[in-house]
Amino acid sequence: MSENIKKWLKSGEQSNISEDITKIVSKFNGSDFKKIMSILNWMNKNLKRCSDQEKVLRIFATRDISEILKEMLSTGCHDDALIFATFCRALGIPAKYVVGINKLDPKNSGHCVVELFLHCRWILVDQSRGSIFIDPQRSEFYRMNYIVGKCLDSWDVGIKSFKTWEEKSKKIIEHISKI
Repeated sequence: MSENIKKWLKSGEQSNISEDITKIVSKFNGSDFKKIMSILNWMNKNLKRCSDQEKVLRIFATRDISEILKEMLSTGCHDDALIFATFCRALGIPAKYVVGINKLDPKNSGHCVVELFLHCRWILVDQSRGSIFIDPQRSEFYRMNYIVGKCLDSWDVGIKSFKTWEEKSKKIIEHISKI
């Protein structure tokens, strides 16, 4: 595995692979694809979706993975992608956390997915929608979003709160208005 691929096995500040995470993923066995499916099933079974919109905006991107897992409460695709990418890395599957801002409605609308290096190629997993794309560039995600960053986690791309998400959205809007 090349150094360029190995870098996607590292932990980020927000996505630290702790002993607790190692313990959870140690139960996921089989092929890498079976492990991916086990992660998705675990997430569906164990994570609750935060329905309080005020709380979502208040805690969005402020928590690291250990805090999210302690509460077992997800704000949506942002937290889901963080957990999915971190669990994959803990299992030795290189994973990129990918942030996009919606092309049709860029003002604070976007999505987060994960790209995995599997069988000598990058694939895209939309962990929130349950979709897998063999060719990431042909996915709905790439068609519908401007890519803000591919990183270890959202803090790595500079999103640490809803306010910083808004700032990223404004920069994208300013950039596309000049095109």
